[in-house]
Amino acid sequence: MTTDYIPVAEFVEESIELLQQMEEAVLELDSRPGDRALVDQLFRGMHTIKGGAAVVMRPDLADYAHRLESLLDQVRGGQVSAGKTLISTLLEAIDCVGLFISGIPGGLAVDQTRVDASIQNVSALVESATHSPLEVQEAGESVSSALTPIASKKSQAYLVTLKFNPQMPEQGGDPLLLLKELAELGDCITVVHPGKLPDIAEFDASRLYVWWSIKLTTSLSQSQIEQTLLFFREGNELSAVPFDFTPKETDTVERAHQAQIAQAAAGTEDDVRSTPSGTSELTASVTGFKTMEPARIASGRESGDGTVGKSIRVSIDRLERLQNLIGETVINQSRLIQLCEEAERLDPTFAGALNEFVEENSRSVRDLQDEIQAVRMVQVDTVFSRLRRVVRDYSVESNKEIRLRIEGGETELDKTVTDQLHGPLLHLIRNAMDHGIESSEERRQAAKDTAGTIWLRAFHRGGHVMVEVQDDGKGMDVQRIRQKGLDRGLIEESEELSDQQLLQLVFRPGFTTTDEVTDVSGRGVGMDSVKRDIEALLGTIDILSEPGRGTTLRMRLPLTLAIIDGMIVRVGSLTFIVPLLAVVEAIRPKADDIRKMKRDNELVEIRGEFLPLVRLHRKLNIDCEFSDPADAVLLVLQHVDSKQCLMVDEIVDQRPVVIKNLDDNFVQVPGMTGASIMGDGKVSFILDVAAIAA
Repeated sequence: MTTDYIPVAEFVEESIELLQQMEEAVLELDSRPGDRALVDQLFRGMHTIKGGAAVVMRPDLADYAHRLESLLDQVRGGQVSAGKTLISTLLEAIDCVGLFISGIPGGLAVDQTRVDASIQNVSALVESATHSPLEVQEAGESVSSALTPIASKKSQAYLVTLKFNPQMPEQGGDPLLLLKELAELGDCITVVHPGKLPDIAEFDASRLYVWWSIKLTTSLSQSQIEQTLLFFREGNELSAVPFDFTPKETDTVERAHQAQIAQAAAGTEDDVRSTPSGTSELTASVTGFKTMEPARIASGRESGDGTVGKSIRVSIDRLERLQNLIGETVINQSRLIQLCEEAERLDPTFAGALNEFVEENSRSVRDLQDEIQAVRMVQVDTVFSRLRRVVRDYSVESNKEIRLRIEGGETELDKTVTDQLHGPLLHLIRNAMDHGIESSEERRQAAKDTAGTIWLRAFHRGGHVMVEVQDDGKGMDVQRIRQKGLDRGLIEESEELSDQQLLQLVFRPGFTTTDEVTDVSGRGVGMDSVKRDIEALLGTIDILSEPGRGTTLRMRLPLTLAIIDGMIVRVGSLTFIVPLLAVVEAIRPKADDIRKMKRDNELVEIRGEFLPLVRLHRKLNIDCEFSDPADAVLLVLQHVDSKQCLMVDEIVDQRPVVIKNLDDNFVQVPGMTGASIMGDGKVSFILDVAAIAA
């Protein structure tokens, strides 16, 4: 079989997703050992991987998955209890399956020593089955119901059709593999249907001339059966339809399939003539047969109301290219707006009609921008759930009792943001476990619950997404931080800093308050990189800590990094872009609103509130038109919990702008977080509000 006919890439991609879901299910099973649905999910996932491994000709993986499937089957039947040993064994097994999967594209061998050790652990659990029932947590459910084997549950009969590509054996495929897989799902009655056979002289032993129909009786759902068909679908016609059978089972299967031939769109006149009498009566007994849509067969997914969920898998590279095209469209739209302004000076009549078109086009571009952005949005739970394993592994290794609580996992962010968020969150979670959460004995002495808790939450606020990592540990010692800052020369003895300013010292490179270096932390190379990564995402991070009560690290992130609403301002002959979400208001101050302070510092009084004045031309060392703040425009900017007034010469416009990353081509420019191409083709820099506020 050539690789052109083996769905290797599809198998690897699907398996990676399955493994992630299975790991989450195992971690959930650790906290809910009586949840039968989780065990069933694990069994189905491993069964799917086993079948796919056979298709891509990896018998070693198929054999390993079969061992795990057998173990999970015993867990389902109650012969193996869902304890800590099982959880650790399953997590290690999932890691081993991941090693198999990652090595498939390059033909790499797995760490056989690790796999053998995992097989020994699996075999030990299977052989030492205690017949202990699963602990039932559902209200009103008896222990006996939890032990009920799958086969004893209400069964449904399905009509399974297997029509393979006639060239499948020639390409190295084996239809018997799928037949064996289906036989493991329940009771099967199989009927072989001969197709149009050639003359003996034209008979080719490497081709298929038959197709199969199967009555499959099982407690599994239709979508679960179609998961088994998933890796065999390419190039073949496979389906599974709920079916009501008459007592003459074998005849009914055969006759029903003849009815299927008669109604198929691809059916020939010969097929119709071969249909036995009484077809219409039999066809009516096939549940949903007449209304079966191709999309339903292809997806294998149904919503709760019986409607079909239609979705397709699209490469992220295609979405990136589409996003870039949308960006170019936004730039062109800016150019159209500028042309309208020029046309209005030359021909007001023509400009009126042009403006009408541009306004309509602007709405369409905005809608298109919103739609592609919605496609790119993913739930932050895809990142949060990957940290469950980190917390559990550390808890086991350190003998600390630590719980992870996730809130707001359904909150959505741009995929680019979520992909880059895992690293910072990993550092923060590790720091919370190592430095924040005390040992069980320390917590007992402090009259706390012996089990520490880390909350990982996300929520929307003011057009941004807030992500918090909170623990109920010992908190941060501000005085210890101050002393470490003095020892390292980061601050002067005479400096008077607030607690909040002292807490910000932990983000300095090389800063650490611990004297012991562990495998997790202590080297002072974590928090500074966290802040750097968050700021690269156009976000901010802040610390709140209360001694003895715990610490909260709060990140403020934009919804997207592709296109933002910006306020275009002018300073001298240059234009800059200020992210609109950071702008609270724009004012023209009076002369007596400006207050001079020491060291050339200035304050602006706004409705009784004094805010620092930042002259942008001094920050960037450029010429300006106005030196007196009373003649200029002040933008009130919000950064975390602080405000500043940014002095500019003029507000030019407000419109969506496309962010171009500077890091790809230039060194880091102080005060700038990116650039954008304007409608006239010129480049304007996007201001870094965090750097300006510093």
